[in-house]
Amino acid sequence: MKLGVIISILLVPIGIWMQIKSKERGKKHFEVFYSAEINSQIETVRIAYKGSGIKLTDDREFVFYPLTDKNFNNGRIFNQTAEKGDKIIKRAYEDTLYLHTQDGVLKYAFQKFE
Repeated sequence: MKLGVIISILLVPIGIWMQIKSKERGKKHFEVFYSAEINSQIETVRIAYKGSGIKLTDDREFVFYPLTDKNFNNGRIFNQTAEKGDKIIKRAYEDTLYLHTQDGVLKYAFQKFE
């Protein structure tokens, strides 16, 4: 029983530290993405840091956390919808990303880290 208490005492600070680092990383990615003016095509889409990672044909890469909404983007998850060649448009400091696919245009809001 003493070993369990010792392990718990050690794991709690590690868990807290990991949460703080994750939040800092999310904020950094958000600031880069939020301030960016984007009008480019997708080269690759991947899951990155529990969000969406995109590489564009203009050689820029971003990580962001798109929100899925039935009324906004028909409930379509960004990582499962976006494909190579699709176009992304986002104005700097705006909270909407437009994904132009073969099926039309979808709008994605994204999680903000402030």
